Amino acid sequence: MQKKNALIFMLAALLGASLLALGCSSEPSPPAAGGGGSPAAEKAPDKTYTVRLGDITAPGDVLNVSLEELAKALNERSGGRLKASVYPSGQLGSLRTMTEALQNNTLEIATQSPGGVASFWPVMGALELPYLYESHQEVYEVVDGPIGQELSQKFLEKTGVRILSYWENLFRQTTNNVRPIRVLEDFKGLKLRVPETKTVMETIQSLGANPTPMAFSEVYTGLSQGTIDGQENPFSVVYSAKLYEVQKYLSVTKHVYSPVIIMASEEWYQSLPEDLRKILDEEMAVAQKKARELAEKTDEELKTKLAEMMEVNEVDLTGFREAVQPVYDSLISGAGQEAADYIQRIGEQLGR
Repeated sequence: MQKKNALIFMLAALLGASLLALGCSSEPSPPAAGGGGSPAAEKAPDKTYTVRLGDITAPGDVLNVSLEELAKALNERSGGRLKASVYPSGQLGSLRTMTEALQNNTLEIATQSPGGVASFWPVMGALELPYLYESHQEVYEVVDGPIGQELSQKFLEKTGVRILSYWENLFRQTTNNVRPIRVLEDFKGLKLRVPETKTVMETIQSLGANPTPMAFSEVYTGLSQGTIDGQENPFSVVYSAKLYEVQKYLSVTKHVYSPVIIMASEEWYQSLPEDLRKILDEEMAVAQKKARELAEKTDEELKTKLAEMMEVNEVDLTGFREAVQPVYDSLISGAGQEAADYIQRIGEQLGR
C-alpha cells in the first residue's frame, strides 16, 4: 500500500511539473508595474537629428538673432529630436563652400543670396539685380509669389539643394574712408570689398568703383589696415560687425537688395521623418515672418545709431539705374532667355 501511494505521489508530481512547464512557455508574462510591458517590448528612444545652421554674419546681426530663435523653436517643438545650433561668422565656411556642403550632404542648413546661388544656377541672379526693388514689400511680393516658387523648384532640380525660405537682408549701403558718396561720380576710384557674387561685383564696377572680392571675416582687418577703402552691406551688418570703428562715411546708396535664402541639403531634408519635416517647414514660416518684421523695425533704428558714430548721407541717385544696365545685360548674356523672361515678369509684377 505504501508503494502504491508513493507511486501515485510521484506521478502527480511529474504531472504538476509538466503543467507548470507548459504554462511558462505558452502564457504571457505579467506586465511590469506601470503597464509598460516586458523590457524587450518597450519602444526604443526616438532618433535625434543634428541641424547645423551656417551663416557668415556676426552673432548680434538681425539675421543671426532670427536664426537663434528658429533653432530654439525647432529644439523645443521637436522635444529634442531636432538638435539645432547656429554657427555664425563663417565658422562653417564661406557662402559658396557651405552651399557645396549642402550639395554633398555634409551640412544641413545654410544661408545664401540670390547672387551667390547664381554661381550654381545663373538664372537665380534675376532676383538680385541692382535697383530692381524700391521697398521691402516689393521683394516679398516677388519671392513669395509664383516667381519665387518656380525658381526654388528649378534650383532644387538643378542643384539638389532645397530653398526653404526667403528672409530679409535689406538694402546694401556703401561705407568708405575716402569721401562721402553723394553723386554717381563719387564712386570713381574707390576700392570696395564685395562678396564673391557676380551681380554685386558687376554693380560696383558699373558704378565706377573697383570691386575687391574678400571673405567677410577679413573685412574689418582690411579696412583698418587700408587694404581696401570701403565695403557695402546693409546697416545691420555694418553695425553688428562694428565697421563704424574703421569707417568714416556711410552713404545710403541702396544699390542692391539681396533677400537671404535659407537652404537645406535635400538628401538630409528627405531623411527626416514626416512629422519633423512638418515642424521644420512650419517653424521656418513663423521665423520668416518674425525675421522680416525685426529687420524692418531695426533698419531705421540702426541708421540713426550709426549716424552717431559715422557721417551718414543720402545720395542723389540720378543716373544710377542707367549706369547699372550692363549688369542686366551680363546676366542675360550668361543665363540666356530664361533669365530675360524672369526679369520681364518681375518688372511686370512690380508695375515697371
